[in-house]
Amino acid sequence: MTTTKFNDEFSFSEFKVIPQANLLIKRSQKKRLEAKVMSLLILLASKSGEVVTRSEILAALWPNIVVGDEVISQLIYSLRNALADDAKNPKYIETIPKKGYRFIAEIKVTNTDKITPIESKERTNILANNNRVSLNRKWLVSIFLLLITPFFYAWLVSNDNLQKSIINLKIQNILPVTQDIGVEGDFSFHENHKKMVYISSQEKRVDLYLKTLGQNRSEQITNDDWVEYSPLWLDKNTLTYIREKSGQFQIIRHVLQKNAEVIYESDNAIFNLALRENAPFTISFIEYDNYQHNKLHEIKSINFINNKVTYLHESTLHLPSDIRYQIYSLDGQTLYFFNNSDQVKEIVSLDLKSNQYKTLTNKFSWVEHIALLDSGNLLISGEVSATKGIWQLNLSDYSIKSLLPSSSGQRITRAKFKQGQIYYATYKASANQVIADIKQQTFDFLPKLNSDANEYYGIYSKDNKTIYFVSNRTGYYELWSYNVNSQITTQVTQLQASFIYKPALSNTEELLAVVYEKEELWLSIISLTTGEPVNESKIPSMKYPLIWSKDDKSIYISEHKKHVNIYQYDSVTLKAKLIQSRAGLFAQESTNGESLTFIDYKIGGLISKNITNGTISQLSSSISNLEFLRPGELKAVEQSIFAVKKDGPKRKIERYAITNDNQTPRSKILMDLPNWSRVTDFNANGTKAIFFKVSPPEGDIMTILFEQ
Repeated sequence: MTTTKFNDEFSFSEFKVIPQANLLIKRSQKKRLEAKVMSLLILLASKSGEVVTRSEILAALWPNIVVGDEVISQLIYSLRNALADDAKNPKYIETIPKKGYRFIAEIKVTNTDKITPIESKERTNILANNNRVSLNRKWLVSIFLLLITPFFYAWLVSNDNLQKSIINLKIQNILPVTQDIGVEGDFSFHENHKKMVYISSQEKRVDLYLKTLGQNRSEQITNDDWVEYSPLWLDKNTLTYIREKSGQFQIIRHVLQKNAEVIYESDNAIFNLALRENAPFTISFIEYDNYQHNKLHEIKSINFINNKVTYLHESTLHLPSDIRYQIYSLDGQTLYFFNNSDQVKEIVSLDLKSNQYKTLTNKFSWVEHIALLDSGNLLISGEVSATKGIWQLNLSDYSIKSLLPSSSGQRITRAKFKQGQIYYATYKASANQVIADIKQQTFDFLPKLNSDANEYYGIYSKDNKTIYFVSNRTGYYELWSYNVNSQITTQVTQLQASFIYKPALSNTEELLAVVYEKEELWLSIISLTTGEPVNESKIPSMKYPLIWSKDDKSIYISEHKKHVNIYQYDSVTLKAKLIQSRAGLFAQESTNGESLTFIDYKIGGLISKNITNGTISQLSSSISNLEFLRPGELKAVEQSIFAVKKDGPKRKIERYAITNDNQTPRSKILMDLPNWSRVTDFNANGTKAIFFKVSPPEGDIMTILFEQ
């Protein structure tokens, strides 16, 4: 699922790919697990052609310990993965339903003194204590080396090539992998096979597709009215992914050519499936929590064998509130993620044994996705100093290297390394300003204002002759002005921001109040004469300037974090005073400056509050879909409220009559807008509205070829 990012909207675009298992290789990191897998291999090989029951395996590997039966499945999975064996078409290990397993590969017996025996008390005890086999230890070692050496060598070559490709080699060519209509993204690879699964979004359809690399044709896997995303391979024939419909979210296990099975479902948003290599039957995911446990998002895990759900915050008490794009290290002992809590924006590592955090870097102004490049590097799709693209983060010295900057307004939403190549997904959907003339029922698409870049958050001057807006046409986000009569655009600021939100114009039209991102979140008062900040202050969470007081000595600001609150900020000191909790969205000061009209979410309508004595008068109630509206989408003009009515993607402008009898206001639909339009201001008399609309999105999966 690919969505455009307006920053103040809640949107996700996630994927995760299973790393190739190498549990038998990294002995220094996973000695105990390697020993168990080695012991299982020796046990099966020693009884080649015979069925070894699950009870025999338990007795041999855990002679004096009671363990769950599921650990056998996990060891079999790891052993097959190391041998590149397919459970459906096995070459080494055959599953005998309801009985056990049988080693079916031909064994070549060698007995050479040149091989140094691998010392392991545990493996010796399997042979001696259980008295089930009587094989020469050198012969057993030979079996193991004959089986595992080719895969070990391939792993070494693969990792050596990886380092050379990423660090030393230059880009030779960039080629498309998919070129369908719409957007292809959310992709993942099966590590042992040349198969890619990806999401394709076309108009109102979002489905899952399967593609074999090197072939032009793709096979459609799903064909329903669900929105699928975050696909992940469990084995050669089994996928897991998330799907959503009508606010219902499900995690699916889908055996290819068979029906999908629901593993977990929730009314809250779920995103970013991730696999922990040392727990191959456990999938982690992020679930929207809305601060119910003092967190915006929570990391959860589900065991596909028993469907047991666990919460990471139960073992790690001080997790950040807004975690995104979690991914595990190869040994499964470290969790990497993007911390977006209170606009912190940092990439963090969490040691799962010690529960110790470490900030790796805070140079990314935004992160689209994190993938594991190898044991020493992360592959980051994100933005540094207004440059979007693919980045390599070295886990030793935390240095950042640009691998591929994006171009032509594209975003790179995810990147993955496979077999000496980088695959990545692009997304482009330009945002342009449009004026809706409510009286004439026409649209002005402002060809002189809009560019190939993104244009956001237009607001009117008091005389409606100037539009101030946000654009990234220089590469950075800046404030611009547009003269309606001369049709000339002029750059106002030189902030070099990574994003700027909707501004508010002072009554003298000499100042703009604005919140912008540049490493941190800033509330700034901008001079329209110089374009420079007059006063500014760091703020911990998102706030939206609504309107200036009549004397321009203060600014009314709406805070949007869990609950909406409205504050009065001194325009010089930028000190805040809470006006009303669970209120905001819109503000209008009375002529004498004594009272303020705004939305009260508790009553679902408009109230007027005396700033001096605190008395409240209710003006109206039951304004529709208030919880979905953003600043700029509602405005009071004389005795009317102009607001945006939202119904799925549909947008309409409606007008409410303000009453003083606390009754439900009468409403009238005035005009239809294009789907997904985002209104940011109405003019002074309510005859026009300015909104930005996103062009139909485009996106492909590409691959980078390196010079050899």
